[in-house]
Amino acid sequence: MLKFIQSLMDLNVVLLAKAKSATIYDEALALYVAKDYTSALPLMKEAAALGSLPAMSMLGTMYLMGRGTAENGVDAERWLKKAVDGGFEGAISVLGMAYATGSAGIEVNTSLARQLLTQAAEKGESQSARMLEMMDKGEGMFRKLKSVKVNRLG
Repeated sequence: MLKFIQSLMDLNVVLLAKAKSATIYDEALALYVAKDYTSALPLMKEAAALGSLPAMSMLGTMYLMGRGTAENGVDAERWLKKAVDGGFEGAISVLGMAYATGSAGIEVNTSLARQLLTQAAEKGESQSARMLEMMDKGEGMFRKLKSVKVNRLG
């Protein structure tokens, strides 16, 4: 009986943290949308630490783009991976694009980028589909990829 009561108490703690993280995330998102990134950042960190998957994704994006903080590829990758691993689909394309472009100093990993971008594109994410197309055609920032392929073949 004691284990059952403890389980109920643990569940209650988890549910309260989830509700708190949702409230904090909503506040952070409102500040972010208003372009008050500096004020949004600590709230986004708090919501992410409490387990909010959308907050983890947004926090990773903030680190990736240097919004409210300096660009930080290590933290961007860490938070985006947590969001993806938690099942948050919105983070898949962002992480894929980060691996494709090397944003914020993240190491370019075209095979992982393709895997993530393909996964997002298959779910209807049009930017991911476009980035894959650009990679395949060697367009824009991906001209180097095409020349590397040509040099390896030649």
